[in-house]
Amino acid sequence: MTLLFVDHCELLNQFEKFQGLEAQDEQAERMELADHARNAIATLDNGIKSLDDLDVFFQYLHAVGETHARIPGFEKGNFRKIKGPFLCAVRETLQERYTPNIEAIYRVTIDFLIETLVDGYENGLKRQQDYFNSTED
Repeated sequence: MTLLFVDHCELLNQFEKFQGLEAQDEQAERMELADHARNAIATLDNGIKSLDDLDVFFQYLHAVGETHARIPGFEKGNFRKIKGPFLCAVRETLQERYTPNIEAIYRVTIDFLIETLVDGYENGLKRQQDYFNSTED
């Protein structure tokens, strides 16, 4: 998952603790970056595991999406950048069991996860705007 941040270096500047990383090798080796990549994968894993209870699924991923609305400069399109690294991680994990059918299933799954994160992000932006509007009065 660190490939997400290596391939999309601009995402690093969204997080204070990753600002100033320059070389791709340095980025991939940073412990904090590896931890964030693990957190991103854990979020996706928890989302997949909660698919059997959609109330939990939506509540969890909407909350994660909302937290990203508080990151200055973060854009909802950033969530879509995790798709390639996620599918790569699945392919590496499953190896010979990674068939075209499995890939199709995981593509649909990651798209659903991402759209749910985006919905949460947009809800977070709306809440911020509603709060801002209520304090202006």
